Amino acid sequence: MRKIFFGATILASLFTACNSNTDKAAETQIVNTDSVQSGSKSNEVPKVQMVSAKDVVAGYIQLKNALASDNSEAAAAAGNDLNKTLQSMDSSTMSKDQLQIFTDIADDAKEHAEHIGANAGNIKHQREHFQELSKDVYDLVKAFGTEQVVYKDYCPMAKAIWLSETKEIKNPYYGSEMSTCGQVQETIAK
Repeated sequence: MRKIFFGATILASLFTACNSNTDKAAETQIVNTDSVQSGSKSNEVPKVQMVSAKDVVAGYIQLKNALASDNSEAAAAAGNDLNKTLQSMDSSTMSKDQLQIFTDIADDAKEHAEHIGANAGNIKHQREHFQELSKDVYDLVKAFGTEQVVYKDYCPMAKAIWLSETKEIKNPYYGSEMSTCGQVQETIAK
């Protein structure tokens, strides 16, 4: 019995060592396009570019602020811009896990942003889609990070979350009707 256990331990160690070498080899094959384009021939190890939800968050914040200001036209424009940003997000630099998360979330987020963009003048419908979009953007931020601090806010009346760039509550679900309804639930640091 001890011989079997000892043999299994050695095999597990070998597989672990082989897998870690494969991962390191894959990491060194990633090329920083800036150094290739500039013709740099330095001996530096190429850096892996980190994926960030920065542009998505910026577009989302514009949309949130338009809804908080009861501006359906600005919300539609921001929804269209956010949809374009989501469509242009580069998935080639994502890890396998990030790619899976992105593909699970992105199609829904694009659909909600598209609906918001197509419904200028119907702020109630825009806010319904914003509620679902907020969950998607929150999940993206948790998976990919962002380059700024954002706050996850919650409105008990709407039973919904949203992300904000400030601690000050500006409720996008009720706008001027109940602009300060809600509280900060979480601070997401960069």
